[in-house]
Amino acid sequence: MGKSASLSRILGAGLAGLAFGAATSVNAAIVLANNPAPGDSYTNSGGSNKGQAVGATGWYYNNVRNSGTVGINTSNPRSGNGSAAMSGPSNSKADIEYLPAAINVLGNFYTTASLGSLSALSSMSYDWYRDSSSTAASHLHPALRVLLDADGDLTTVGDQGGLVFERIYNGGGAAPTDAWQSDTVTGTTNVWNFGLGPGFGSGYDLDGSGYAYDDDLAAWQAFLPNAKIIGFSAGIGSGWDAFEGAVDNIAWTIGTQGTQTSNFEVTRAQVPVPGGMLLLGIGALALGIARRWPALH
Repeated sequence: MGKSASLSRILGAGLAGLAFGAATSVNAAIVLANNPAPGDSYTNSGGSNKGQAVGATGWYYNNVRNSGTVGINTSNPRSGNGSAAMSGPSNSKADIEYLPAAINVLGNFYTTASLGSLSALSSMSYDWYRDSSSTAASHLHPALRVLLDADGDLTTVGDQGGLVFERIYNGGGAAPTDAWQSDTVTGTTNVWNFGLGPGFGSGYDLDGSGYAYDDDLAAWQAFLPNAKIIGFSAGIGSGWDAFEGAVDNIAWTIGTQGTQTSNFEVTRAQVPVPGGMLLLGIGALALGIARRWPALH
């Protein structure tokens, strides 16, 4: 998620003058794939991040690189017939992200608005799945992230990053495989940060304990009182070995907005009527009319 100085200038110029800071909510409980069953499978073989919008839902397949793949499809159904599947070989990357008022910059998507203050975030949750075919380290599973602008000024993007939940830093061990799991992040859940400005590298040790992954959400909220939420993200990769899994039912609660939940689903493909059957039906209808004709006249 790191951004170069040139990208910072592009985004800074693009965001200048935009109205931001107003809370935005996810309106639809069900987020449908772009395509009917079996659904979507967005991939990018190149080394630069690329993305694709999921309709007009505010969700995006994003940060996809090095043959990572992500898409709402029927491969690992959860609460219905779908989920957001993600996979890739070693060193690939693939995310699904909710980004309010996003813009496309060089093929990837970036937010231009805020969902509210980090201090107002009381919880976020999701379901996740790790397939046993994965060769990535045994504790890895799709991570859940809240995306942030550290100082609350969205026209300067050098301090944009996020807080990441992984079960291993909350008493977890090896991630279960071939079974759906559920996790909820609250104020007492440990999260680690990335990209929140100079000095806040991945694994920044907020409390000076000598261990970089034992700072909970409440501690980050107190440390970043002006931070704004600029999106939510779930995904895999960046240095992992091969992985296959999925996420579903991503939810968050911000202040008085209530809980916003997104269930990823796929519409069924329409089955076309074979031409022969259609002609047979027309013929039968015509025969029936002909037989009734004398009685009607």
